[in-house]
Amino acid sequence: MIGITGSIGAGKSLVGRLLRDRKIRVIDADVAVHHLYRDDAGLRTAIADAFGADMLTEKGICRSRMADLIFKDPSARAKLESLVYPVLTRFLLRANPAFVEAALFENVPELVKKLEAIWVVTASEEVRLKRLIENRGFSEEDARRRIELQRPRDSEEFWRRLFPNTPVKFIDNSSDESALRNTVVALL
Repeated sequence: MIGITGSIGAGKSLVGRLLRDRKIRVIDADVAVHHLYRDDAGLRTAIADAFGADMLTEKGICRSRMADLIFKDPSARAKLESLVYPVLTRFLLRANPAFVEAALFENVPELVKKLEAIWVVTASEEVRLKRLIENRGFSEEDARRRIELQRPRDSEEFWRRLFPNTPVKFIDNSSDESALRNTVVALL
């Protein structure tokens, strides 16, 4: 299993799509978590016990209320992560995809131990800024703020320190999709 990660706007999802286009199994960890919120009875019970049954919805959790809570209260974020990440890790290890796409592998150390390598998707700040504004509809101010929050992730040294025991490959996605496809094919 290989992890795909990178800074906001770098193109993790595009790399995942290019792999899926080649019929390679990729699981997006964010999507998997939302399915687990909806379908995993044990996780739903744990969330209800920790945050109240009214935090649950038919489709999973009340995302806006949970976001408000965990961004205001670091202990609530830590509690949610302590409930979610073990369930996510078990799910991914059972599913055993060729690739897992996730923004924050560092929060799931048991999964990182199982990864053969991590592909870090990178792009210049200017390219990421443009993508966040044009593709995701962020205001320039919001896009710049999010990029600034992830500033340390802009260096290869950061990623190598973060995953010292896992081979790390860097994929520059500052160009077009065709160039990225060629890079992905070469890595495969």
